[in-house]
Amino acid sequence: MKYFIFDLGGVLSVPMDIKGLYNQIEWKINYDEFVEKFNFSKETEKAHKGELKTKEFFEYLKQYMNEDVTLSEFKDMYINNNIFFQDTIQIIKYLKKLEYMVCLLSNLKEIDYEKFLQNFDTSIFDEMFLSYKLGMLKPDDNIYQYVIDKLKASPEDIYFFDDNKENVDSAIRNGIQAYQVTGLNIKEKISEILESF
Repeated sequence: MKYFIFDLGGVLSVPMDIKGLYNQIEWKINYDEFVEKFNFSKETEKAHKGELKTKEFFEYLKQYMNEDVTLSEFKDMYINNNIFFQDTIQIIKYLKKLEYMVCLLSNLKEIDYEKFLQNFDTSIFDEMFLSYKLGMLKPDDNIYQYVIDKLKASPEDIYFFDDNKENVDSAIRNGIQAYQVTGLNIKEKISEILESF
């Protein structure tokens, strides 16, 4: 059995419009500071590991807001901006027809998954490995070992696609066949792999 595993942001979906979210709310901090707080803080890491739920992550961000935004309003702003790469969706459907196993492996906060569910039919995946549910993050070795064990697969039978070089390098270190791609160039790489079988 061959296993094809896809990252979400950058590979299946266009990366989140963080500037758009920033522009919808009046903040006490400038955009660069917002990006730092939103993407790289300890609280963001905790949210990705499921240690902070959506409400708690919102309360963390709210301290940097100038205006009184409710959680419901924030979710509406956050959730209505998913755009998917049609090539990746067609590839997933094609791989399913060929009876390969297709999975998702993504670093996600709870609110990211809520957004994803509102815009995408996740039943297309045989398995979903989501950081906030697992308490593990890419590029840590433990998440790749968990995937290998859960699938009961040989690492060399797993093909992983991510737009982040560090995540790809870590997967390769764990024996997985991993490729740095985006939704814009994944089609060529998948064709190359399928031709090699």
